[in-house]
Amino acid sequence: MRTLVIGDIHGNLRALKQAFERSGFNAKKDRLVSLGDVFDGHPHSAECVEALMDVRDFVWCIGNHDALAMSWLAARLDGKRTPDEDESDGLVMVRFSYNDGKTADDRERMKKHLEFARRECVPFYTDEAGRFYVHAGIDWDYPPDAQPDPAIYYTDRKTYALLARLYDIGGLRFPYRDVFVGHTKTINEFPDGKPVRRANLWNLDTGAGTNGKLTIMDAGTYEYWQSDWGMGMNENAEA
Repeated sequence: MRTLVIGDIHGNLRALKQAFERSGFNAKKDRLVSLGDVFDGHPHSAECVEALMDVRDFVWCIGNHDALAMSWLAARLDGKRTPDEDESDGLVMVRFSYNDGKTADDRERMKKHLEFARRECVPFYTDEAGRFYVHAGIDWDYPPDAQPDPAIYYTDRKTYALLARLYDIGGLRFPYRDVFVGHTKTINEFPDGKPVRRANLWNLDTGAGTNGKLTIMDAGTYEYWQSDWGMGMNENAEA
């Protein structure tokens, strides 16, 4: 069994399909670890969740956009609005994907997806080979399961932007075989669109939420596959 780890999907269904096809992903045999932010960005959050529901061995490290989307789904199903919905356009693509919950079928789909996300989402994951997966990072002064800030798993920037850089320069390593994160788009710093390794940490957020690529990697061999560039928000997901 392979363990494949995938970067931030952000509702980019076409990129997800390409990543699966190009990696030869087998939903019945391979383990898939999502680094989070399955929701939001592109118009196909619901369809991406549907695709992930077919994966037999699936791990979902919760991302900040996932937390926001789940909050909206719960509030909308309860007939409420969220502060984020009132104050920003940050949920517009999630709302579009679910047709804003206008029909009974829409709401049934929302309920099913919310239940799935609540069941599958974890703050972090450590596999049997000693590899650590998290959306953003942790405070490394504390054990992973004893963080003083419960949101740090999907809000941290220091792990990739600061610590990994310092460890790389100093020849140090995180206390795991490998660490895999997303959350911070690598294409802002490295326009080649490739995943970035610093020390023993990999960042796989190669910009699928905007005009970059979606990356899926074999965690054991580091071989990776990517979607095409620039899957615009108006692209036909079947193209």
